[in-house]
Amino acid sequence: MRKMFFFVLAAAALLLMVPAQNAQAQSETPKVEIGAHYTFLRLRDFDTNDNGIGTRVTFNLADSFGLEGELNFFPQERINFATLASANSRRTQGLFGAKYGMRSEKAGIFGKFRPGFMRFSEGDSIPGVSSSRTEFAFDFGGVFELYPTRHVALRIDVGDTVIRFSNPAIVSQPFYSNNLQISTGIALRF
Repeated sequence: MRKMFFFVLAAAALLLMVPAQNAQAQSETPKVEIGAHYTFLRLRDFDTNDNGIGTRVTFNLADSFGLEGELNFFPQERINFATLASANSRRTQGLFGAKYGMRSEKAGIFGKFRPGFMRFSEGDSIPGVSSSRTEFAFDFGGVFELYPTRHVALRIDVGDTVIRFSNPAIVSQPFYSNNLQISTGIALRF
């Protein structure tokens, strides 16, 4: 896992060092992308794999730079690893940030840097009693996109999602958990 983390970090750093090149395309890059995706999240410190679905909106400010927001939902109920209690937990993730790289008319490769949150919705065996907690999250890694047509994009994301766990009732000191996250999806481009 540590090797994967350093590989993703090195790839993202290299992408930032490569000067942006203007695409030789005959048409301008679409400015807005709206997509849906499947996402896999490996919560390393809790030995848990999560599968979820999500949506993403991207605003391409230039061929090489875009701002994006992503919302993911992990519907499986799990033993609540966020509080280490016996309650069930569902998770929601929101990430908002930038992607930077290079693209041609048919493909693009980018680095992504997106702070956000991970929300743990908890419910226990007492009817009507539930609570939730929100933790800071930061996603960085790489993005590969294919453009089969001008208005469709296929996307694969691989990254490290760092989650800060800080519940003082459970942990004596806050800690950061590095977690592999992979997403695949499709987007419509306008």
